[in-house]
Amino acid sequence: MRVLIASGVRHARDYVPMLKSMPGFEVIGCADTADSPFAEDSAALAQATGIPLLDLDEGLAACDIALVCSEPTRHVDLAVRALDAGCHVIVDKPAATDSRDAQRLMDAAERSRGLLTAVHRLYSPQIVRARRIVDSGAIGLPLAVDVEWLAAGGLEGATVERPELVCDPALSGGGELMNFGWYPALAIRHLTGLDVEEVVAFSSAAPHAPLFDGPHGAYGVEDAAVLSLRLRNGVVATVTVARTPAGVGPAPVSSSLRVLGSHGHVLADEDAPAFAVRGADGVSVPRQVGGPAGTTALRRLFEEFRDDIRHGRTPLVTAADIHAAVAVVEAAQSSAREDGAPVAPAAA
Repeated sequence: MRVLIASGVRHARDYVPMLKSMPGFEVIGCADTADSPFAEDSAALAQATGIPLLDLDEGLAACDIALVCSEPTRHVDLAVRALDAGCHVIVDKPAATDSRDAQRLMDAAERSRGLLTAVHRLYSPQIVRARRIVDSGAIGLPLAVDVEWLAAGGLEGATVERPELVCDPALSGGGELMNFGWYPALAIRHLTGLDVEEVVAFSSAAPHAPLFDGPHGAYGVEDAAVLSLRLRNGVVATVTVARTPAGVGPAPVSSSLRVLGSHGHVLADEDAPAFAVRGADGVSVPRQVGGPAGTTALRRLFEEFRDDIRHGRTPLVTAADIHAAVAVVEAAQSSAREDGAPVAPAAA
């Protein structure tokens, strides 16, 4: 499969080496629009990874898959352009920053001959196992879900090229709710199969102060949020999303998800299994068995999407799933602005 990187911002620097190491993929280049505010990022990515810098229309005409890696607020514009060109499309997270753009994405996917999916972590071994247990009926009917998503450290260059890619709403669509809330929203939908009917949220966004030191306060966006969700059939869920000063596990992001059922429960802890190595200095360093769950999930996502294209299968995450997850995050932002007023997510 010939892959075009449509705008080389943020995660593209991780995706390109991974794709180049995987059989069945050829990264043919990186391309962006002429008016892109991050054209230099695409040029730098091409130079650093040894791939050509292409004209966008030329690249779309030559690729099988367009991997959209722009700043989040431009994800949908580039994805729609690629879908209308007949490409298969993977959109980096979050695939859209509001429900109106998510609807545009659904409409484009409906009229395109290409398949659409978005970057997610539903293929992490822990979530795959949890889904298998829920589907088996071993815990009975799911009644409640609790998710924690904690990102370690600040927004220095080692994690994000520019803090504004996470914190400036004009580029990111919001703060950590938009940056990370996508993952819990998708996971809850994946494990329960239920739509969210109501969201109540509280966050550290303005007029409140950030909980931790960082650039969030300068942009008036949250570095932490707590959500309470009411799903169909009376099922409830809670979500905690935060960027913390120090890590709570062996990986840059620690994610745990518990599903409580009528006859038991299942825990998906993406930090586990792990072990600790104590050095001569007496410091214990946690290490994950099998490597970071996010890396494993991403590799499998690329592999499965390649096979979805070959065999005409429906991707695990569809345009409808994208809309549902984006609508939950959008409702949470709205609720938090109103100090916890209940908000119903926008319907597709």
